[in-house]
Amino acid sequence: MPFELTPAEEMARKIVREYCEKYIIPRRKELMTNDQEMWDEEARRQTRAGLHLHIIPKEEGGTGIGYVASCITIEELCAAWPDISLAIYGEFAYYFAKATGGVVYEKFMPGILKGDILATPAVTEPSGGSDMLGLQSTAKKVDGGWVINGRKVFQSEGHYADFIMALVKTGDPNDPKTPGTRSLSAFIIEKGFDGFKIGRLENTLGRKGDLTEFVFDNVFVPDSHVVGGEAGIGRGIPPVFSAVADIGRLTICGMLNGISAGAYRTAMMYAKERHLYGRPISDLQMIQRRLSKMFTDLEAARIMVYRTAWLRTKGIRCDAEMSAAKNFAEQAAIRIAEHCVKIHGAYGTLEDYMPHHYYKHVPLRFSAGGTEESLDIMIANAIIKNEANPDLSRAASETTGWWGRLEW
Repeated sequence: MPFELTPAEEMARKIVREYCEKYIIPRRKELMTNDQEMWDEEARRQTRAGLHLHIIPKEEGGTGIGYVASCITIEELCAAWPDISLAIYGEFAYYFAKATGGVVYEKFMPGILKGDILATPAVTEPSGGSDMLGLQSTAKKVDGGWVINGRKVFQSEGHYADFIMALVKTGDPNDPKTPGTRSLSAFIIEKGFDGFKIGRLENTLGRKGDLTEFVFDNVFVPDSHVVGGEAGIGRGIPPVFSAVADIGRLTICGMLNGISAGAYRTAMMYAKERHLYGRPISDLQMIQRRLSKMFTDLEAARIMVYRTAWLRTKGIRCDAEMSAAKNFAEQAAIRIAEHCVKIHGAYGTLEDYMPHHYYKHVPLRFSAGGTEESLDIMIANAIIKNEANPDLSRAASETTGWWGRLEW
């Protein structure tokens, strides 16, 4: 891959930076509040500005620039404010509509392109998120559709969504007719459907009301809203996991890199302006050491994330690369945010200073897009099966000279 951004990707960065300078940076104090209407307005402002269009092909009305531009957009938004990457819910809306097709695509696509429609996935339940066969929400077949009952928890920005894609059980995983994951199906559930309720809003380390609970109380969902149509029954895992990876996990990488980039920029500016012993603290070797480590982590994380996004844009499977990028970007963000706080000293702990916000928002990404442990297992499975893209996972690893012995 080329080690430079395309003109279109550079333009995407320029556009989102201008957006941040106009709408986000001057409003940082306001963004610290729990004004849900303000956050809803901000989410739709981002999508109406077209910040979600990069993954949508030109022939469908998007920019078609690709996933690198999407990651750059999310990165710049989170560098300006670490909890502001709301454009991804426009990306989810497109992904869900495209996967479902038919009536759902025709109904929502015009609004998605205008930036009026947001969506979010609904997978995690009180029993957990990674254990798919442990899901308790169910869908029962009735004339013309399905009736869904159950609960979903920890749904990011769910109260803004115009529709969701929910993964529920349509069979018994122990039944030979619906074995294992063939017992799971995905459904599009619209906000106005009877019995679909928004539960309580959870307060997090970041802002209040960030996470939502969904309650399904005899919600009727028409057959047209089965993801994948009739053939999608028992095949809910692929579209959900694809969305969680291509948008969820990849954009979490962008968020983490945004936190890292913002913390690095903030620390660098402060180190040059803050004086001790008659000179800027950037002249002090221990401060230089921290800045050096921040730069190294940020550069490495960006390369991993951008390469993964480039592979995805090319249509190349990159499960291992994406999981590795998320895990590394997460650890890098932890280190960079900590360095930022320490460079600022006591000021770094104050709510009125940005290091405080970068630092406390990193843990919100720990489980989003997959926990470190579950992603490590995914990486191991992929590289053992030679499904990863580095040379050492394919032809080179099959050459006897690489097995470690000097003689054969």
